[in-house]
Amino acid sequence: MLADLVKAIGPCLSTELTEFLVSKRGMTPGAARQRVSRGDPKVKRLAHLPFARKARFVYHQDDYASPRYWERLYDAIHAANGPYARALGAVQARELVPEAQFQAVCGAPLAQKKHISATTLLRRLIDANVLAIAKVPGLGMCVMSKKTYELHQHRSFDDLAAEVQARLVAEGILLESVKEWLRRLALVSYNKVHTRGPQMPRVGTFAWDLAAPSYLTSTIMRQKDKGVRPGWMVCDVLLIERVQAAHIEPFLHKVQSTEALKNIGRTMYMLVAHGYEADAFKALRGAGIIPATPASLFGKDAAEGFRELAHTLQKAAKGVVDPEKFDQLFSKLGKLEGAVGNMRGALFELLVAEVVRRKAGAQVKLNKICKGEDGIAEVDVYTANEGVEAIMIECKGIAPGTKVDDEEVGLWLTTRIKRVRHHLEQIGWPGPLPKFELWTSGTLSEEARTRVEKTKNANASKFELRVLEAGDLRARVKELNDAPLLKTFEQHFLPQAAS
Repeated sequence: MLADLVKAIGPCLSTELTEFLVSKRGMTPGAARQRVSRGDPKVKRLAHLPFARKARFVYHQDDYASPRYWERLYDAIHAANGPYARALGAVQARELVPEAQFQAVCGAPLAQKKHISATTLLRRLIDANVLAIAKVPGLGMCVMSKKTYELHQHRSFDDLAAEVQARLVAEGILLESVKEWLRRLALVSYNKVHTRGPQMPRVGTFAWDLAAPSYLTSTIMRQKDKGVRPGWMVCDVLLIERVQAAHIEPFLHKVQSTEALKNIGRTMYMLVAHGYEADAFKALRGAGIIPATPASLFGKDAAEGFRELAHTLQKAAKGVVDPEKFDQLFSKLGKLEGAVGNMRGALFELLVAEVVRRKAGAQVKLNKICKGEDGIAEVDVYTANEGVEAIMIECKGIAPGTKVDDEEVGLWLTTRIKRVRHHLEQIGWPGPLPKFELWTSGTLSEEARTRVEKTKNANASKFELRVLEAGDLRARVKELNDAPLLKTFEQHFLPQAAS
């Protein structure tokens, strides 16, 4: 029976099954193709994902989601060396990819004739059960391999999410440092550098982690009667230790496809990772791409700082906070333009979570995603002890003494609190009144303070509202009798004049 054969040899392409029947069972090619085509109720075909020569991936129903199922499926996809392989390789390299970033990492264009778009590619791979998309704590909707989804759907994503979130934060800080490096060297237009976010930077038909126009003589194009057309600088970041050849295929494809476009100015390309396998490094150099590392850009101390930052963030997300390690990070990365502000924000959230954790009667969560009627809100520090206390904290870790953006305060008061209240209603929060707090190392403008007070008075019967600035923060931390923790706050987050 065909089912017994497929179970014995394992999941494979239908063309490979046909060849086996010809070479091992003595069937003619025509008879073998007909036998495979007739199939068997226990032999399943992977839908939505065609391979070369109209082949399909076939497997015994008992093999689905087994280790050899994933191994054979991924091998078949990578052997095809097409858009599906590039997308799968990109996701496997990162484990979890925030949905907005998938369009930059997958190697497919946003829209281009005769090419599969990033949106279509994602839909097909999800329909084929190769990739999956799910909400992950602290990261929102994320793309992952179906194998990863199957491993975690019945247990917590927390550990994996903490690891990926730490890498993404480190990558974001690195991108800001690269941005400042490019600006200070005048390689790009100073005020036109865009980095990854909800809207990804775009050059040509592709999305990138960083993009900016460049007016260097090597990139500009002088057009008769049309003046000067700028070139571009683009950069992607993947902060893993050893980038492999399969990991760079999506980036290489973006580069090669962009170079083939007629209306795009000359472009400089950079990829940043901690390190590269020899074949990956050679392929990047051969394509005229800069294979950068934090060490080559900013020196060994900074490179080690980025490694330690990711490790520290990962441990802190699990409740292990070492204030002295924070001091070391500021020492190693503090000299990088663009790094300190973003790092201060990330570390401030962790320190606030630690202060809350010391007295909380329930688990403290970072970057909790709450769904409202009109969208989602991310709570920086969240703790809810049913029937006792619910605290939702908005963190603004900025340079001591600087003002929090009035617009950010407004968004917190009018949008985020509303969405979190809806979330509490949906989970049946029994009371008492939830507490919404804004903790900041900066200060609020008088206008913002007035607005907070009006909102507090108008909603006194619905929720409590409070803002903690420098003096309140110092008092709250002093209550813990933790000298290293207080020292870290005072050195990096509190105005010296307030001591």
